[in-house]
Amino acid sequence: MSRNRNNALPGHIRDAMLEALEPVDPGAAASGRILDNLKSRIAVDRSKDALTTVAAETGDWFEPVPGNAIKVLRQDDESMSMLVRLEPGTVFPAHFHPADEETYVVEGETWFGDIHLKAGDYHLAPKGTTHGEVTTETGCLLLIRKSSED
Repeated sequence: MSRNRNNALPGHIRDAMLEALEPVDPGAAASGRILDNLKSRIAVDRSKDALTTVAAETGDWFEPVPGNAIKVLRQDDESMSMLVRLEPGTVFPAHFHPADEETYVVEGETWFGDIHLKAGDYHLAPKGTTHGEVTTETGCLLLIRKSSED
């Protein structure tokens, strides 16, 4: 069972409660079950927690629309991270965001509607928002991370 840290007890209350507890001997049978449970938790596959590296020269780019190339860096049930390269003069239609989408401009400049972004800028389109047409006169490379849609 996981506990949301935002709902965790303050440390001084938790410590006082723990100090008030008396040790309990669960008995041999329960001790064995507890040990087996701990061992099974330790044996959980942690491959999703492994380090991931995508070298610049690796990975596949695909072009969903002319002038717009995408390279997926990572995708799981919760989010997707990708590089998006927009060629100079590219126009991408205004669109709705059913989930949070974060954008970091790696190279070049772009406009999200009337919002001008240049290299080093960050933009968040929260779930439920729409931003204007995406355009670029110079071309740009964007790092985009979006949450999975509900």
